[in-house]
Amino acid sequence: MTGRLKVLFIGILIAGLAGCTSIGPGSVTRDRFDYNASLGESWKRQILLNIVKMRYVEPVSFVDVGQIVAAYTLETGINLGGSATVSNFNTTAIDSSLQGKYTDRPTITYVPMAGSSFAGTLLTPFPPDKIMSTVQSGIPADMIFRMGVAAINGLRNMSAPVSGFRPADEKFLRVVTILRNLQLSNAIRLKTTNDRDGKKKTTVSFWSKGAPPEISSQVRELCGLLGLDPSVGQYTLVEGIEPDNNREIALQSFPLMHVLSFMAARVEIPEEDVREGRAVPGARDGKADAIEKGRFTVKCSDAKPQDAFVSVAYRGRWFWVDDRDIESKRVISFIMLVFTLTDTAKSEPLPTVTIPAQQ
Repeated sequence: MTGRLKVLFIGILIAGLAGCTSIGPGSVTRDRFDYNASLGESWKRQILLNIVKMRYVEPVSFVDVGQIVAAYTLETGINLGGSATVSNFNTTAIDSSLQGKYTDRPTITYVPMAGSSFAGTLLTPFPPDKIMSTVQSGIPADMIFRMGVAAINGLRNMSAPVSGFRPADEKFLRVVTILRNLQLSNAIRLKTTNDRDGKKKTTVSFWSKGAPPEISSQVRELCGLLGLDPSVGQYTLVEGIEPDNNREIALQSFPLMHVLSFMAARVEIPEEDVREGRAVPGARDGKADAIEKGRFTVKCSDAKPQDAFVSVAYRGRWFWVDDRDIESKRVISFIMLVFTLTDTAKSEPLPTVTIPAQQ
C-alpha cells in the first residue's frame, strides 16, 4: 500500500469516529413522547380496570409510577496497527478495526397507593375551591357538577352507585344548566384571598351589571334557586350541604370512590355473571330508565375490540370504551384529572424522567 493510500485510509477511519455524535439530545424528543404516551395509556387502563372490578366486588387498587430512569451508554473505538518488511520488495500492512457497544437499561419504580395516600385520594371529597377552579379553567361545568358534586345549597344531585339509585332534584339539574351557560359566556368569576386569620377564602361572583339581558336573567334565576341575595356581588364558597346564610354557596362533593362506583354501575356485565352472583346488578340492570342517553358506557365483548379508546382484559372478556363515544372519553379524562385534584401528598416528588447518556 502506498503512503498516499495509507493516509487516506486512516483519514476515513478518523472521520467516521468523529461523526459519532452524542445520543443524548436525540433521545430527549423520543423518550418524552414515548413515556408520556405510555403513562397516559396505563392510567386509562388502570382506571377502567378498577371500574370493572367494582362490579365484581373486587378491591380497588392503584399503582403509581414513582420514578423513571432511562440510562443509555454508547461506546465506540478504533484500533490501528501496522507492520513493515524491508526487502527487495517494499511491503507495508495496516490492520484496523471499529468497535461499538450500545446499552439501553431503563429502571422504573412503582408505588402502590395505600395508607394516607389511598384515603386522601379516593375517600376524601373534592375541595369546593378546586371544583370551581376547574369550571373557571374551561372544563364543562355540567360534567363536573353531575359527576363530582353531591349537593349545592341543599339541592341534591343524582346518586347511582353500584348499591342503589336516587334521582337528582329538578332544581339541581336546572342550576347545572345555568352554570354551564354562564361558563360559556365567561360570566363566572372566582377570587381567592386570605382572611385575618390567614385562612384561604374563595368567593364566587357572577357577571350581572352591564351584562346582556339573557345573562342577567339567568343570574337572577340562579340566585333564586340557590336562595342567594341578588344584591350581593360576591358569595363565599364553603364546604357543606346547606349554607349558613344567603351570602354563601355551599358545595358538598363526592369522593373519587363514589365517582368510580357511579361509573361501575354503567358497565355492561354479562347476564350470567349477575345471575350466578359473580357480579352485582348495575344501573342498566335495575334502573334502565334512569340512565341518560349518551352518558358513560363501558362495553363488553369476547373478542378484543378494534376501535377502542381504552380496553382491558378481565375474567376472560374484554371491557372497553368506544373511541367514538365522546362523553365516556371525557369521563375517563375527568377521573384522571381528579387524581391530580385530590393528591394531598406534599413531600413526595413528582414522577421524573432522568436520561443520563454516555458516549
